[in-house]
Amino acid sequence: MIEISDLIYTWQNHERPTLQIKQLQIGDGEKVFLHGPSGSGKSTLLGLLAGITPIQQGSIKVLEQSLEKLSSAKRDRFRADHIGTIFQNFNLLPYLSPLENVTLGCEFSPKRRQKACAERNNVTAQAHHLLNALGLDGSLLSRSVSALSIGQQQRVAAARAFIGQPEVIIADEPTSALDADTREAFITTLFEQAKKYQATVIFVSHDKSLSHLFDRKISLPSINEANL
Repeated sequence: MIEISDLIYTWQNHERPTLQIKQLQIGDGEKVFLHGPSGSGKSTLLGLLAGITPIQQGSIKVLEQSLEKLSSAKRDRFRADHIGTIFQNFNLLPYLSPLENVTLGCEFSPKRRQKACAERNNVTAQAHHLLNALGLDGSLLSRSVSALSIGQQQRVAAARAFIGQPEVIIADEPTSALDADTREAFITTLFEQAKKYQATVIFVSHDKSLSHLFDRKISLPSINEANL
């Protein structure tokens, strides 16, 4: 699913690389826990994997596509079609309802819209199904998303990431504002959805207490030669 080779990334005006990863492979359907302290390059790596940040040196392949060979516009299209992201601060639009926030995941990708419609009659019906599956009460689906609790907003963000069955789910510290019991319950629900669609999950956190829930644990400092 993901293959990194000879990756080097240096931020502007920095003398040393932030990331220097010789080799990393992540398989189809794997649930990977990526951890490291603040400043270790986690967010930089996620930006590169998602095609948000252009690759300076080396190669990242996602679904056999070399991201370094794509233009900025083609990386945006690839991300819209194949990668769902759950952001740390969720990045929901406060003036939209939960349903509208979730269906937004298909607005930029005809491919994901087609998949959502194939699973249910239309995108809204699939958004409704995902929100229910992730535990959001039906009475909340038409409210402003800004009226929801943190935990409820988290479920909306997860449903938006999953709609249209993207092959890769990137979760960037999505449980940092939750208590321990709620964190574990959310991750379990996340995995249930990922299993349905055979999605690969890359979950980034500094909280190592969650690592036992995952198939594989990767310490970024241990594979990042820039830290050596």
